[in-house]
Amino acid sequence: MVGYKLDFSAPQQKKGLTDSELARRMNISRSSMGYLKVRNGIDFKTLTRLCEVLDVEPKDIIVKYELKP
Repeated sequence: MVGYKLDFSAPQQKKGLTDSELARRMNISRSSMGYLKVRNGIDFKTLTRLCEVLDVEPKDIIVKYELKP
């Protein structure tokens, strides 16, 4: 079985953005940024804003992984 999760660390580092700065540019709290990094859920509005700030497409930051039984 497979799952999908966000992995935006590479584009974030490429832009030179700290978590705090990325959160500020997305207009979300720092704790919400932490939530995005460790959870699998994201709404489309937040995904759209994250992609705009990082200048990427959703396919660039949504990765497939194997779920362990």
